[in-house]
Amino acid sequence: MSKQKLTNDEITTIVKNLFVNNELMFLYYSGSKAYGTSNDLSDIDVTAVFRNLNGIIHATTQDIDIFAYGYDSFLARQSMSDEVPLYNLIHADDIISIEKTLIFVDEIYKKDLEAIKKLDFYKVLPLYLKAFVKYYDDLINTEKVVVKRAYHILRLRAIIEDIFKTKNYQINIDDKWIKKINNHKANHRSLNTTEYLNELKTYLDEIIEIKDKYLKDDNNEVQV
Repeated sequence: MSKQKLTNDEITTIVKNLFVNNELMFLYYSGSKAYGTSNDLSDIDVTAVFRNLNGIIHATTQDIDIFAYGYDSFLARQSMSDEVPLYNLIHADDIISIEKTLIFVDEIYKKDLEAIKKLDFYKVLPLYLKAFVKYYDDLINTEKVVVKRAYHILRLRAIIEDIFKTKNYQINIDDKWIKKINNHKANHRSLNTTEYLNELKTYLDEIIEIKDKYLKDDNNEVQV
């Protein structure tokens, strides 16, 4: 059964009502919709940025997962600050598609959003990959469990080489990988096998190999 369709206005109202004491700056779809991997069964994930919220809050209401950030915390995430939890850092690239995924922006904060959109994510790519590999290495090689969110290993493997070759972080996933991602999402519980876990390990190792190929070992800068 497909998820209930909500309009952007309805989602904005839901978020504002949940955070009634906070000033919403902007709101956009994150998760599968931001990464181009959504389907009729996908959850509704949104990122909300508030002027007067302290820290980071994850809330769920009316089938919407809301990742709420205070403005300073959001900027810290986008600069890959080690003060931000790994789970939040590894989704810092969800803003790449904001031209297509924007739900709401307060007129007062349009300039703030435009400034954020101009940030070059490629410049923080080494730090992003460091966080990504650490998070999923712990999940795959230490916890040794297949969970739904591990589809991001497939997603990043699909795009990482093109990112380095073009020096431009774009989320363009071809059909071969989309099929793998959809299969993972739909069947991750039954895929919790040693064989599939090893497949994910292989993709993660390939991400590390590609990363090391293009990054300098001495100062972790992108090779030019």
